[in-house]
Formats: sequence, structure tokens, C-alpha cells
Amino acid sequence: MPERESSNFAWKKIKPGMCKSCGQEPYNTRLESLFCSGDCFRDAVDNAPGLIEYPEDHPIYKRVSSLFTKSWLHPSVSPKKVKAIYMIVLTSDLHSSYMDYLNEVEYREDFESQGSPKGNESERWHGTTRECLIGDHSNTQFCQSSDCSLCGILQDSYSLDFYQGKTGWGRFGRGIYTTGTSSKADTYSVNNNSSKWKAVILNKVAIGNGASVTLNLPKLTAPPPGYDSVLGEPMKTGHLNYDECVVYNNDALRPEYLIMYK
Repeated sequence: MPERESSNFAWKKIKPGMCKSCGQEPYNTRLESLFCSGDCFRDAVDNAPGLIEYPEDHPIYKRVSSLFTKSWLHPSVSPKKVKAIYMIVLTSDLHSSYMDYLNEVEYREDFESQGSPKGNESERWHGTTRECLIGDHSNTQFCQSSDCSLCGILQDSYSLDFYQGKTGWGRFGRGIYTTGTSSKADTYSVNNNSSKWKAVILNKVAIGNGASVTLNLPKLTAPPPGYDSVLGEPMKTGHLNYDECVVYNNDALRPEYLIMYK
């Protein structure tokens, strides 16, 4: 596999509280944005892929940090402290293909009329391998290593081509795995570097109609007929201690936030 090119994406130093694109107007905290306008957000997308760090007093930082702590469920490992949170800025093509998939799922199932989010969208965690120091101490430069799964996801989102990356198998077959439990994602977060910080990704996932399962189904290559995803449910009589959500389409999820912790 060829090496990826370094990202030229870099945000200039901007005064606290100001739009991360133009730097001239305050960003819109009412909309939980880092930008002052839609035009400035689109300017950021035009420069994608990249990362923008949230200040600790931003509503998104507070919400995501709280979710990370509350969803840390492993009793044998004490909760970690969040050190930084970044917005993941993806290309317009990646955003559009996800929205097309989300709308397709919603059209079939009509979740919104049932009081659920469009496409039954939800947030789920994912841990992977990091070869470089991206995310450490405001470092937003992607590395050139084709072995850095984290930089690959941050730039290009997820791909089924990389199935079986760490474990060599899949409990629910050839899919892309996420979880609602941050401490479970932590077990898959691996540093092949000198950093004392670790990284997980919070993703938006179009769960759609999820098939609840409790036993291993390693031969799956798609969700069961009539379903859009597989939801691994922890039960005393099952094979799981913590939840899993598996999708079988690259466009069924997108990385949303990078969380660094120690």
C-alpha cells in the first residue's frame, strides 16, 4: 500500500472565541459551532480533511467529555482524563455520501415519525492503532505512514477493506465495529509511539433497524434480512460483556470527534 501524503491542512492561530475559519467574528456557541456562518463552515470543508481543536469551555467539549466519562464502564480500569477534543473535518463528498445513506435508511423506516432521529442515527466509539503523535498537544498534522489506522480514518473515514485489522476476526463478521462504551473502545486504542496519551473516535452511525444478537455470528457479511446493522447485546447467557454496533456499509458511519485522554 502506498504511503499517504502529509496533510497541508493547518488552521492559523486565532483568538479565543473567534470563528476558526475567518477569525473575524465570534463563533456561534448557540449552535455549538466553531464557525460564525455557513460560509465559513463551507470554507473549512473546502480545506478538508483536517482537525480543529475545541476549547475546554465550548459546549461540544463539555458534552463529549461528559459522555466519555459516563460511558466508561469497565470496573477494572479507572476512568481516564480527557486532554483534548477535536472536530474532524471531512470532505464534502464523504459528508454527502453519508447523508445519502442516512436519508435512504430514513425513507425505508421513517424513524422520525416514531420520535427517533433520522435514520436512527446515534453516536458510537471506536478505538484503533496510532503510529504517530497526532492529537498530542494540539498536533493536527497527519502522518505519512500507511500503517497509521487513525490518520487513515481521520482523512478518509472507514473502509471494509481494513476489516480484521487488530483482532484477526470479527464477532459479527465482516463489518465496521463501534460501541457505546468508551472503555471498550479504549481496549482497541493502541499506540505504536512514545505518547502517554491515547485516542478514540466518537462517530455518528446510521444504525437504522438494528438486529439485536447475543451470540457470535462470525460469518456475516451483511446484516440479517430486513435489518441495517447488528447490535451486539451483553447478556449473562451471551458472548458479550459490553455492547457492539456493527455496520456493513462504508457510508453507514462517519468519524465526528477525536478524543485524546490519559
